[in-house]
Amino acid sequence: MHLKNIYFVNLWLVFCLLFTTACNDDDNIYFTQDEIIGDINSGKQIALENNTLVVYTNNMATSVNVQGAKGKIHATSSDENIVLVTSSNEGKATVLVEALNIGNAQITVTDAGGNSATFTVEAKDGEELWEKRIYTLRGKRQCLIKGVTPSDSAQIAAEAIGKVPEAKWVIKKRSYPFAESLQRMYVYNEENQLLVQGILEIEKSASNQPSYSIYSDKHELLMNYTMPISGYFVKDLTDEYRNIYPEVTEVLVYLPFAPIL
Repeated sequence: MHLKNIYFVNLWLVFCLLFTTACNDDDNIYFTQDEIIGDINSGKQIALENNTLVVYTNNMATSVNVQGAKGKIHATSSDENIVLVTSSNEGKATVLVEALNIGNAQITVTDAGGNSATFTVEAKDGEELWEKRIYTLRGKRQCLIKGVTPSDSAQIAAEAIGKVPEAKWVIKKRSYPFAESLQRMYVYNEENQLLVQGILEIEKSASNQPSYSIYSDKHELLMNYTMPISGYFVKDLTDEYRNIYPEVTEVLVYLPFAPIL
């Protein structure tokens, strides 16, 4: 009988120890990100995998939830040249993490009670988030002109073909969850100097021809080309020459392009 009592006492002590450990785990500071479901059994958000957060340069700051903190929090970064961190105590306790350069840093969060916890931030190159395609506008060009005499047509063609410099186009595309993808385009000259950059929009015209337009971040049109046939972009210079040749109806420069693998 005595041994049986000892068995039950030991079993009770083990149960209390496990219960106390579980309670202590809830009291500790740990880190999560917003999730639709979280842990299916407890309903709690799942802690950062391997206590590590991956962020990217040239990207929006990433929000991390601070769980189990007592009172207001304060966060610091071990290397502010790599990662900046900002604390927020409005509503739920969170920290905003922004990657400045490639590398690793430790984020330490301390609450009002003096409790602290740390997680690792791995900052990667933001270029990894973009799918990249590169084209060159080089080769023999052609010019289609309508509405003027042959002599004027020859003069316009000789000038118009040289108006569009040979260039390299870099088109970057990035997909976002629950949102439309974004494309940006960068135009470089032969010396690799950046000439134009902006948001790329590809639309179909009334004649079903793809139209490539670059807009500034304020949505001002910077450049426009069409692609009526495979292998050529077309620059429309009609309006530019209509001031000098009122009778001209079309001035189209055909620019051969090729992808760079």
